[in-house]
Amino acid sequence: MPTEDASARTLMLIVSIIGLVFAIVMVILFFNAAPARSNIPAHRESTAPAACLECHLVGTEESPTMPHLNLGNCILCHGLADSKPKP
Repeated sequence: MPTEDASARTLMLIVSIIGLVFAIVMVILFFNAAPARSNIPAHRESTAPAACLECHLVGTEESPTMPHLNLGNCILCHGLADSKPKP
């Protein structure tokens, strides 16, 4: 029969493993949740964060407003879409 210390250690190990798996899944889901940049000339020409902020900090009729804080590296989460938009 296991001792009380062994049972607590086993429980902590199981909870730690479940927590680690949960944290990894959440990070993966976070980076996959960002929408891709549309494949337009302005997005293909520049990947500098300043170029993104010119259009998306305030937003216009053609460009949506950035719904989150500036994280400094837009292309880390927002990749370029594979297909070109329809004219």
